[in-house]
Amino acid sequence: SGHPLDDYMSALRRRGVDTLAEVTAKAERGPYIAKMAGSVGVRQERKSAKGNRFAFVSMSDPTGLYEVTLFSDVLEVARPFLEPGMNVVVTVKAELEGDSLKLLASAVQPIDQVADQAGAQALRIHLNRVEAAAAVAGLFARVEGRNRAQITLCVPGPDGGEVDLLLPQEFPVTPQIKGAIKSMPGVVMVEEI
Repeated sequence: SGHPLDDYMSALRRRGVDTLAEVTAKAERGPYIAKMAGSVGVRQERKSAKGNRFAFVSMSDPTGLYEVTLFSDVLEVARPFLEPGMNVVVTVKAELEGDSLKLLASAVQPIDQVADQAGAQALRIHLNRVEAAAAVAGLFARVEGRNRAQITLCVPGPDGGEVDLLLPQEFPVTPQIKGAIKSMPGVVMVEEI
């Protein structure tokens, strides 16, 4: 069924975001500062002996589940973004202790903010019937956004081949739009080019 972050990962890569699998591998060479994307699961808050609040937040990305620790200063700022089901980018210090990966957060940002900074990527949308083209073009025409990119619709040609239709203007492309298009009738595949 896929992961909530699937449509975001390519945009986030352009902003230096690593997957859990990559962070784990890199941390074997020593502690380092990583950026990770996460879909928030459970947030558990505790109080330290000195009365400071801290939290453990379980998250997941397309490569697995992980837990991030936030101390009070980061937690106070980040708490609004750390509700279950929210998608965020966390900046963490990643460190292996024995076999377990310790992740201490220094910043949390809403995922759309980071994906927006990555800019839009041109798309080629493969359709299994020409009639679907109007619906896809109509969806783009209704979307607002700064990050615009070139859209190509790839439709079946009369001789069994495929024909590329380049839309005459650039349209906003966001991970949400990409996800919406993937689920439209007649859409076979959405690729970034």
